[in-house]
Amino acid sequence: MRRMAEKVFSIIEVAEQDGKWGYSDINFSEGEAPDSPESDGGPVWRQVSPVAIAGSGLAAVGSTEDDRRVFYQDLNRSLVGASYEPSLPDGRWDGYRVFTTEIGAPTADAGSALAVTGHVGGLGVYYFDDGRLDGGRRLVRLEERSREWTYDVSDDAPRGSSISPLSAVTTEEGEYVYYLDGRSHIVEASWLGTEGWSVDDLTSGIEVCPTPAPLSRLTAGICGTGSRCVYFLDESDRPVQLERTVIEGTKKRPEGRVVWQVRSLSVYGAPAAAAGSRLAVLLTAEGHPQLYYLDADRMVVEVGFNGRGWGVNRVGVNADDGAGTPAAAAGSSLAAVARADRSAAQVYYLGAADDPGEGDNRLIELQGSGYTWTSHSLGAELNLPAVATGAPSPITAICTSGPRVYYTSEE
Repeated sequence: MRRMAEKVFSIIEVAEQDGKWGYSDINFSEGEAPDSPESDGGPVWRQVSPVAIAGSGLAAVGSTEDDRRVFYQDLNRSLVGASYEPSLPDGRWDGYRVFTTEIGAPTADAGSALAVTGHVGGLGVYYFDDGRLDGGRRLVRLEERSREWTYDVSDDAPRGSSISPLSAVTTEEGEYVYYLDGRSHIVEASWLGTEGWSVDDLTSGIEVCPTPAPLSRLTAGICGTGSRCVYFLDESDRPVQLERTVIEGTKKRPEGRVVWQVRSLSVYGAPAAAAGSRLAVLLTAEGHPQLYYLDADRMVVEVGFNGRGWGVNRVGVNADDGAGTPAAAAGSSLAAVARADRSAAQVYYLGAADDPGEGDNRLIELQGSGYTWTSHSLGAELNLPAVATGAPSPITAICTSGPRVYYTSEE
């Protein structure tokens, strides 16, 4: 048991259910105050899963039936998977797995990003190990099969950089995870099932591929009919798209070929990003990519393809009929998720506080499509627990029966 006066790091879920927003702490559930002379009558919280560590990575996945899993690092840097079970009578976070304890998986490196791919019951979870024996930052893959878990370490892949992001996608061919090595090169590590790992240095292997900025984040997605797209910031913090396309065979070259195309989005008017800005990509209902990031003024920008060409929308400036939204706090994460029918996108970030002494707990939602966007200050409306900023919390979002946003609190 703990009282609210104690400061801990825990994972907060902010969710829209039946048109109404609310939040819950997935590590603690509220109980009744003990009826004793020493009790101050305040709320008491029962711990239901291991608490997070400052700077923990964060990843989530869910289904339309509202099954969901959240992955993070506990105080011992073990990877934890917390589970929400909607089939229970009252629907609740009802279990967790500590993978180091249960299956001997390596502990995570300090601040390791997390990436998850697949579906509940068949997940792949990626992170960097802490290398207590051999220097660390090796890529680790946890695999779920019918709720049983195993792990595999990619010994031959380059070690991830100390601040490397992770992004993973799945196609019919396999799973693909992207990260930055110690030279700031983009690495593609492919998990091909029984064939094991295949590793490529995209920065070296793709002609005229720019070197990412030292603080660059990256993200990846499936574009169109199975093409893989990777997005990052070049050394001038301009967004770049790498698109992998399969060229079908011809009579002269029946085996076909694979082409990686490099596209600098600044050519289409995309502004430079804030150094280290997180990137998020969604697909429209037509399968076209929409990229989101923070510009140098820490305002949300959308760069999207509509099937004919690329367009740029300074969503943060143009939202609310031109009134605009708050700038993001320094170091803010950013996440984006599409509605189930992909009719609208929802983008989340941490807005800077009006008063520096107040703390940055202003979780902001931007929702819209095209040039019609509205904003919503979830932090103010719900009086959310403070977002961890000393070691900036990631923000991640999924859509099950509605949008759900996750971050690490430091209250």
